Amino acid sequence: MSTTVRLKDKTAILRERRFATFFAGNVVSKTGDAAVPVAFALAAYQVSGSAAGITWVLLSLWGARFCMVATGGRIADRYDRIKVMMGADVLRIVAQGALALLFAGLLPVQSWHLCLSAALYGVGTALYNPAQIGLTPELVPEDRLQDANGLLSLVADVAFLLGPVLAGVLMGTVGFAWVLWLDVASFAVNLALLLRLSRIHTPARRTRAAAPDEGTEGAAAEEAAEDTRFRAGFAVMAKYPWFGFGMALWFVISLGIGLTAVAGPVIAVESLGGTGAWSVLATCLALGSLLGSLTVISASKQHPWKAAAVVVTVGAVLQFTTLTLRDHLPTAVIAASFAVCALTTAACGIVWDTAYQSEIPERYLSRVGSVDNFVNAVGVPVGMLLGGLFGAHYDAVFLVISVLLVLLALPAARLAGRGRKGTS
Repeated sequence: MSTTVRLKDKTAILRERRFATFFAGNVVSKTGDAAVPVAFALAAYQVSGSAAGITWVLLSLWGARFCMVATGGRIADRYDRIKVMMGADVLRIVAQGALALLFAGLLPVQSWHLCLSAALYGVGTALYNPAQIGLTPELVPEDRLQDANGLLSLVADVAFLLGPVLAGVLMGTVGFAWVLWLDVASFAVNLALLLRLSRIHTPARRTRAAAPDEGTEGAAAEEAAEDTRFRAGFAVMAKYPWFGFGMALWFVISLGIGLTAVAGPVIAVESLGGTGAWSVLATCLALGSLLGSLTVISASKQHPWKAAAVVVTVGAVLQFTTLTLRDHLPTAVIAASFAVCALTTAACGIVWDTAYQSEIPERYLSRVGSVDNFVNAVGVPVGMLLGGLFGAHYDAVFLVISVLLVLLALPAARLAGRGRKGTS
């Protein structure tokens, strides 16, 4: 079967009215969001007059997500997920719309206005993402779940790739206020589509999940299923060791992403010829991520997490190895390793999402999904911190992270697939 035919088969899922409605809103929302990160950073610098303004905005965003990620998963598991997502979009409309009014001349803009907007936006995202993770399996058959996750990931990759270009064009022509209004409009469209989805979709019943093991372990799992608190997600994780090791593996990968975001530009300037080299590496990251999503979408069959755990480790270790050997390798080889790492991370991320959405009971899926978000919310900034603190010892840090990845990949792959949903 040709790649074109396979892609046509994979996108046939868009004929399903519920998922098509959800997907259309996702496309519009991600398009509106695309220019925001870069434009927000530029606006923060213009308002504050220093890089400190950007730092405070980022801390406000990540801090709010960090503090609310547990609440987001708990609420999404307890209430109608579509309504939770609608509430999150309303909050983000308020955050961006109020700031747009200030930039339109309502009041003089100060740095704390940007920080408050970023914090509210972060709260909305912390509510929205776990609900989306739990909702997606409700909208598609289980054998098409990987296709659905692949399409959603593809939209995010395209937005990430086009974001800096859109931000540059919009900031240079219509200004930051219109970037915000575009984002508000995209959330409004998504809100309308979610309202339509709520009318054609019946939420999954919150039934008691089957325990992965019998005896006392089964009783503990049932007790966790009745517990709506965020910490119950960790109790459930104890019954699914493959998920715990997988989460640890993704935490180290997130550390690597944050580390690369800081170490990459430094190495490019000091060893690879300047900022132009970092532009090439960053472009390879974006393109690799896009190709990773396309690879999964065009695949003829679903891939198991057992293989993906090994593949994502190989991709990350390859990137760190080329960075360690940077003085002996051409920039093109390092750039290729960046593309491969981004490709494997994106592709295996889709496989990972599909694995736990399929195998972990729906009863506490959003809370477990919020743990997944929590890992990224912590791992990336910690990796950035490592990049700032150990600038003189990057090679040692690369080695330590590579060793940790290998050590975690072995049990993650070995335990993959055990304790499937609905089994005893």
